[in-house]
Amino acid sequence: MPRVIRPDDWDRLFAPNAPKRGGPLRALVNLMVFAFIIGALIVGGAWLVNERQQQAERFAATATAFVETVVPQRTSIAAATQTVEAQGTATRIALRTATAQAAVAPGATLEAGIGSGEVVRGGNLRREPRVAPETVVGLIYPGDKITFLERRVVDGQTWFRIRVDQPATDRVGDGVPSGTEGWASALLLSTPP
Repeated sequence: MPRVIRPDDWDRLFAPNAPKRGGPLRALVNLMVFAFIIGALIVGGAWLVNERQQQAERFAATATAFVETVVPQRTSIAAATQTVEAQGTATRIALRTATAQAAVAPGATLEAGIGSGEVVRGGNLRREPRVAPETVVGLIYPGDKITFLERRVVDGQTWFRIRVDQPATDRVGDGVPSGTEGWASALLLSTPP
């Protein structure tokens, strides 16, 4: 096909009032804007994935605080372990932390407290009023008799510093011994007087 050249092409394309064409500078600007948008989407996506991962970790850590292990009183250790395994990952994590024992200083005097109550839901007793794996002291079980020592609200969640006075008789694992102090979420405990 022959090229079609019109005599007025020069005037039509390069006149002062001619429509502007992109050119290499316009292409470079378009490419940079496109690269910026793609980069922002990648960074935003990575941030969102990281935020979701942190949320899942917080949920998993919180889930260990709300573990309720319901096993009949007269079961063997193997049957209790099978029940715990069937209840999921959060319970397995709590079972691993159940061996952690808090040392009570010999000769320490225990303060009177603000009231007494009991554990309603089993979960973790912690060194500090926050959910983190390194703060776990051991497990408290439903039926453990406790004394409320202090109340604190952290990030909108109520925590109580408690002392375990008498462990429940129907515990299915190793919990914290009598006299152990630590922090527990108010969701795990009866309402203080």
